[in-house]
Amino acid sequence: MLNKFKETLNRWKMLQKKDRVLVACSGGPDSIALLYLLNQIKGEYKLKLHVAHVNHKLRGRESDEEENFVRELARKLNLQYYTKSFDIKKIAKLKKLSVEECARKVRYDFFNKLACRIKASKIALGHTADDQAETVLMRLIRGAGSLGLCGMSPVSGRIIRPLLDFKKENIEKYLRENKLAFRIDSSNLRKDYLRNRIRLELLPYLRENYNPRIVETLTRTASVLSSQENFIRKETVKIFDNLSRVSKRKISLDLYRLFEYDMCLRRELVRLAIERTGGGFFRAGFEAVERILDLARKEKSGRRIFLKKTLLVEVSSKSLNFYQAEKNKKALTVRFPGVTESKSFGISFDSTIVRRGQSSEKSYSGDQMVAFLDREKLKPPFILRNARTGDRFKPLGMSGEKSLKDFLTDLKIPRYEKEKALVLTSGGRIAWVVGYRIGDEFKVTESTKTILKIKAF
Repeated sequence: MLNKFKETLNRWKMLQKKDRVLVACSGGPDSIALLYLLNQIKGEYKLKLHVAHVNHKLRGRESDEEENFVRELARKLNLQYYTKSFDIKKIAKLKKLSVEECARKVRYDFFNKLACRIKASKIALGHTADDQAETVLMRLIRGAGSLGLCGMSPVSGRIIRPLLDFKKENIEKYLRENKLAFRIDSSNLRKDYLRNRIRLELLPYLRENYNPRIVETLTRTASVLSSQENFIRKETVKIFDNLSRVSKRKISLDLYRLFEYDMCLRRELVRLAIERTGGGFFRAGFEAVERILDLARKEKSGRRIFLKKTLLVEVSSKSLNFYQAEKNKKALTVRFPGVTESKSFGISFDSTIVRRGQSSEKSYSGDQMVAFLDREKLKPPFILRNARTGDRFKPLGMSGEKSLKDFLTDLKIPRYEKEKALVLTSGGRIAWVVGYRIGDEFKVTESTKTILKIKAF
């Protein structure tokens, strides 16, 4: 088994010499086998091993005994040990998650933060081929697409799964032959969890009545789909880079070019836009992606979908826009001249006083992020805020006032961006719609003596 273990490590390039590896150890047979196997090769690979255990506080005394068991094992192997306890039932209730899902999120979060703290380059998890088969079946039952049916990846960032090629029977044989002790999690025998029912009922039934090698079949299917998904992902990224415009808190896909591609790629492009807009922390399911494509197909400008409170998708005249949605910010008093930075609005101003003869007329409207205003016409307070319902101003070059909403609509600005437009007011009047137009009443004229030059960035 040791030779096959090393073959797996080398095939997937899971480890490098002198890696610092955080080994997740529950005390169960799989994680114990993983810990001992890594300990066997640590000299050859010059590894620095650390052991981590999470006590979910779900099984009272049994959970505490597992924690003590892993602690004692780490001491016996002379390895650094870390543990943390969580009240999973309480956290699950607060976050409105199932106990199973909550426990998983808490574990991964703990392992990742701990790995950062101790500067571990790898986190080793003890998932086996049987776990992979269970995952594929569970996701199939829940309606996953090809991405979900890829199952768990052998390598995902710093996470490695060196036992993914091994069936549980191989693990148990290794433990027996080496007389290695382990703990049994009694909750794995409870049938109120879907994964447990798949393990205890569905897989044995399929093995006995349909396919004696069902585990190998499902893991092979996951591997094939994974290689196909990797290819599709690479192609999607290439297309995405040509199809998208990326700016701060926003990604836009060309609405017409999007529908030139096959449905498979359309879905992947939408998923990638969501993933990148949400910072990788949100994955859209099939129904959400279909709703977005249906929205785009109707081409009704201003129509929108909130995928969550901070992720908005909206159709504009030529684009499908993905936003990191935010609430309107509290108005900010700005002082001129000088430098003002606003972290809440995500913008800074650098302003100077310029005498009339020192500036070229051409520069007055050359850059939308630079405003030239007649200093004598400005009155404090200077307030930076989001656009409000009922805002009106006289845009530079126009003969009369116009609502800010109509002004931005004429410029074909998407609905969300109209709502979040920044305005700089002087004495209660709009002096500058930042990035678009100054107010005509504040423009520089022949009689202007001094100019306030404001650069936004």
